[in-house]
Amino acid sequence: MLNCMSKKEKSFMGKEVGAVKDMAIDLSSRLTSLLNPSVWQSQERLLAELGSIFTGFAGGRIKNMLKELYERKDIDEKILDSEKGKQSFIDLIRFVTQENPDVDTWESAKRIFVRTLEKDTKEQERASLYNLLSICKELSGPEIKIISGSYKIYQKVENNEYKEGEQHHNIGRWASEVAQLIGFETNEEVLRYEDNLIKQKLISPVEQLRGDAQVTFSAGGCRTHRLTPLGLKLSKSFIS
Repeated sequence: MLNCMSKKEKSFMGKEVGAVKDMAIDLSSRLTSLLNPSVWQSQERLLAELGSIFTGFAGGRIKNMLKELYERKDIDEKILDSEKGKQSFIDLIRFVTQENPDVDTWESAKRIFVRTLEKDTKEQERASLYNLLSICKELSGPEIKIISGSYKIYQKVENNEYKEGEQHHNIGRWASEVAQLIGFETNEEVLRYEDNLIKQKLISPVEQLRGDAQVTFSAGGCRTHRLTPLGLKLSKSFIS
């Protein structure tokens, strides 16, 4: 796939030298050699080049991502080489080098990015994925886990695994179930991230009755799992 791109004298990152230089100086000054299309003629050459450019923890993450992309057969080269594709790639490198995200955040962001490049991704879906990628990069690792746990509850609902009367919209029960699913020991480990997830419109807010906060969340169509339509969309983008 990338071999084909090199024949067209195109590189994975195009000619976005200016954007690359916005990154940390010690990285950007060495990224330039990746702009040579001949680098992509073989996986061995690629990995050798990466070894001299991407060093340290963030470098390992970038190398692994590029190796995965190199080996994929379902990547749309036109999307990969488009202005949006190249800019998203550069933004992702900037994110991992400057923000040093939690592993859950990084893995989720990487999966969403790869989905934007898949051949069977529709244009409208691709545009939505770019937005979801931006949201994902704003979340911490524990917040990603909580969204994932809520999605597991959603799957249980969809598979009719709850007995009659077990579905609810009680905040304490929701936090307890999420904690159990993602390996947290206490409800508080979930609830301490509640405000930001509500702010991001990813989970339903606390119900209000005559101005007083309740121990329930606004159920609507998300009884038990608590994910909003946006939260459900985000979780599906990096889980399924």
